[in-house]
Amino acid sequence: MEMTKRQMEIMQAAIGLIAREGYENLTTKNIAAELGVSDAALYRHFDSKKELIVMILRYFEDISCRVISTIDSKDLSPMEKIRYFVMNRYEMFREDPELAMVMFSEELFKNDHTFEEYLLSIMHIHRDQIMGYIMQGQKLGEIRSDLNPMNIFRMIVGSMRMLVTQWNLSKHAFDLELEGKSLFNTIKKLIEVKR
Repeated sequence: MEMTKRQMEIMQAAIGLIAREGYENLTTKNIAAELGVSDAALYRHFDSKKELIVMILRYFEDISCRVISTIDSKDLSPMEKIRYFVMNRYEMFREDPELAMVMFSEELFKNDHTFEEYLLSIMHIHRDQIMGYIMQGQKLGEIRSDLNPMNIFRMIVGSMRMLVTQWNLSKHAFDLELEGKSLFNTIKKLIEVKR
């Protein structure tokens, strides 16, 4: 996805506004004030608020696809691939906490069927990729085959979402990556084949 520098600035301003003030305060007037430009200047880059939200979702999807491509280009075991993906999410959200708040804000997406479907399609990309790693790990005897792959996926991603939500609600009171690493290591102990 190619974005101009100005579109990226507008998108980042929108993410910040949503994270700090909620979706209802995402107006062209507020974005323009944040960037120090006129309302009209924004319409050269985005036709509507809806288009801006779709751009945020595409941005997140693009980041996810690039990470998955990077993982698949490396010679890693299935468990290492899962770890790489999960730890990359923690690192990304630590570096951009406002994006984490927006992406985990179901309220933002529940009011528009298009947003819900797009977010669900991104979740399915994550699910399919991680499930592939899990099933590959089960075939190779690295991950317990007596466990349902979907349940393993839900443990990994569900606990990650919970930790990021706790981190956001606590105003980032703990080290997300450190806690994320500890959480992943706990899950790994539960799902890995003991040697």
